[in-house]
Amino acid sequence: MIAIKITSLSAQSAGEEIKVSFEITGNSQSERQNQSFVISSKQYLVLGLTKGECGTQTYDEVSRAAEVWSAVKKAITLLGYGACSEKALRAKLISKGFDKQTAEEAVSEVAARGLIHAEDDATREAQKLVSKLWGKKRIVAALYEKGYSADAVSAAMYALEDSGVDYVGNCRCLLEKRYGKIPTDTPSRQKLFAAMQRYGYSIAEIKQAVDICLRS
Repeated sequence: MIAIKITSLSAQSAGEEIKVSFEITGNSQSERQNQSFVISSKQYLVLGLTKGECGTQTYDEVSRAAEVWSAVKKAITLLGYGACSEKALRAKLISKGFDKQTAEEAVSEVAARGLIHAEDDATREAQKLVSKLWGKKRIVAALYEKGYSADAVSAAMYALEDSGVDYVGNCRCLLEKRYGKIPTDTPSRQKLFAAMQRYGYSIAEIKQAVDICLRS
């Protein structure tokens, strides 16, 4: 029969983490092994761990908590390289080898700590896309594709509107950059409109931008 006991509970990382050490003994004293896991102090309090004998359920819970805590720390590191949505962060954790459920729990914990600022992050991303001369429709689509929520996307677009983004002016800049001179023949003009629509501009915005280019 396997006997499991917690041999030590030691704080580390200024008390943010707890190292939990187990001793696992098999049918004989020779079948003995030691195993340690690092969990957060919050997880430690939730699990209510104490030194002494415990069951396999406690061992499994600590092992699971350690995996989630490892994912939390990796998520925090990833956010240090640049902001991203919860969806994108989950995908990055999965790409690092964490299973879906672990990634989900880790992202929830990071969000609960206030480390994910979806609306601010989405606004910064939208501003980057404006600098690429993208139109409103393409910016919205890109934000959704990156995993931002409807509320975050709306906040970002309102922020752009408040900042006075001139989509017609941006469309004009893009036209001048791509074409130099506006084509006059119908087939070329149709291709121009199609290209500008792919950049996210509306027909009305493209028409205004083309008229400005022709008058200048």
